[in-house]
Amino acid sequence: MCVPTQPEDSMPRYYFDIKDGQEFRDNEGSDWPDLDAARIEAVRYSAEVLKEMPERFWNCHEWRMTVSDSGRNKLFSLKFQVEE
Repeated sequence: MCVPTQPEDSMPRYYFDIKDGQEFRDNEGSDWPDLDAARIEAVRYSAEVLKEMPERFWNCHEWRMTVSDSGRNKLFSLKFQVEE
């Protein structure tokens, strides 16, 4: 029985979906060496998006990024919420 293998230099693919009242699905994903690297990227990417569109955050009162693996299994979420 032949079992397909990944090339040694390939990295796992992660998807970074955003929800802020609307859903923005990451249809391409990006490759990161491991889960720790994907976690760091999630924080950096969240900061970048919130910096570029702060009014969307204030209009929805909750902003969430969900990170999933190549099989679209949820790994973790980052949630930013307004409390007044």
